[in-house]
Parts: sequence; C-alpha cells; structure tokens
Amino acid sequence: MTVGRRSRSRSRNGGHSRALVLLVGLAVGLLVAGFVVAPSTAFTTGSVDRGTAAPVVNDSEGILGIDVTDGLQAGTEGRLVTVTNNLNRSLSVDVSASASLSNSQATLAPGDSVTTAATVSCESPSSNLEMTITASANGQFSGLATRYTPVDTTDCVDPTLAFGTVEIVDQTTSAQGGKAEYAVSYSIQNDTGSFDRVSVDFENLDKNDGVATVSSSAQSDTISFTSGGQRFGERFEITVRLFDDTGEVQSERIVITDTADGSGTIYQSP
Repeated sequence: MTVGRRSRSRSRNGGHSRALVLLVGLAVGLLVAGFVVAPSTAFTTGSVDRGTAAPVVNDSEGILGIDVTDGLQAGTEGRLVTVTNNLNRSLSVDVSASASLSNSQATLAPGDSVTTAATVSCESPSSNLEMTITASANGQFSGLATRYTPVDTTDCVDPTLAFGTVEIVDQTTSAQGGKAEYAVSYSIQNDTGSFDRVSVDFENLDKNDGVATVSSSAQSDTISFTSGGQRFGERFEITVRLFDDTGEVQSERIVITDTADGSGTIYQSP
C-alpha cells in the first residue's frame, strides 16, 4: 500500500510538469506568432526574415500607413497615395501604377512619409486605377500591397505638353577669343508621359557657320552653346523646340534674334 501511494504521488507531480511545459510552449508560440504577424500587417503578401508568410489587416495598423486618395480625375494630376513608415527601421518604398507618377520612390526613416501623385491619361482610361506598393528593409522584411482608387473619366481632356519656364541668357564675353556663348534653361509642365526632348538651334546670321543643334531629354535642364572662333558682336537666331512622342509641339516654339555681346537675359517666359 505504501508503494502504491508513492506511485500516485509521482504521477501527480509528473502531470504538473507536463502542464507547465505545455503552458510555456503555448506562451512562446504566441510570442513568436505575434512577432510574425505584427511586421506583416497591411500587405497583400510579404515575408519576415526566413520567408514567413504575412497575413493582411487594416492599413492603419500596418508597418506602412497607406492612405489612398478617394479618387482621381483623368487628365489632371492628383495625389494618389501617401505612405508612412511605421517600422522602427528604414524602409525602401516603391509605388507603381499604369499612370504617369511623380515622387514614386523613397527611402523612409522611421515615421517619415512619401506622397505620390498620378496623372491618368484620357486615352482609354480605366474607371479604377490599380497601384502596387512594395517595401523592403535590408533583407529583414519585404512586402507588397495592392490597392485601387476610382477614376472619374467625365469630360476628360489630356493637358497639352508645354514649357513651364524658359530663360535664354547671353553669356558672351570679348575675352577668351570672343566666342558667342548662350545658356537656355527650361522646365516642362503638363507631362503625361509623352515628353520626348527639347532642342535648341543656334544659327549665326552674319557668318555661314551652319546651324548648331543641342538637345536634352531631361524635363528640367540648361542647354549651353559656345561658338567656334571669334563671334562677339555677331547676330544669332536661337530657336527653342519642344517635342513629344509624335513630333514637335509647334505652339511652343520660341524664336529669338540676339547680338552676341554678353547682355544677360534676353528672353524669359512669363
């Protein structure tokens, strides 16, 4: 009988030990699960460290605060999405969509935000614009979120590609051989993805030098020209041209005649 009682006592102690192990295991499991879930919120797909799958919850609770606009008007530029880094480390963020985007890539420090704008073309516009937001943190985290916003296509007319600003400066000096020197600075507005280039023709009207053409495919730039030989005091015709993917935008052509004498700004758009 004594042996039997000792056996039952050992059995009760063993049961308590097994329960304690199960309880600790459950707590550890919940902690691990909480670590995996928390970094992955707001993403359609994602991974943490070793490729753990990421679930989806509300945008406001996620690593990224994803604030999507209520809608866009086709043919005009408008805010598409504002992305905020809610993680305690830097994130590389990229926004993509089937529209012309500005400010679509950024590296965000904790708490920082980036706002991406979009212009939906009036050529076969969709009633809903799909966007993809990707984020990564040095191989420790990666995620992808897909969101949509409605597009109003009523009375849609694409804006005409145009110059925003143009300034032509005569930088000629009588020193250093007296060469003619000009700088043409410009910026572009109303670009819906059709911009191709800006070119500037420099023609000496007093000498048979031919026409020198300098081009740039940047949407904001300064095009410089220096003549060959002494050209101080000679007349130049300067033609500034804007091109889209169909050819020259004739309405934006600027033609200026100037004597190369270093007189400074000779043309400035309103």
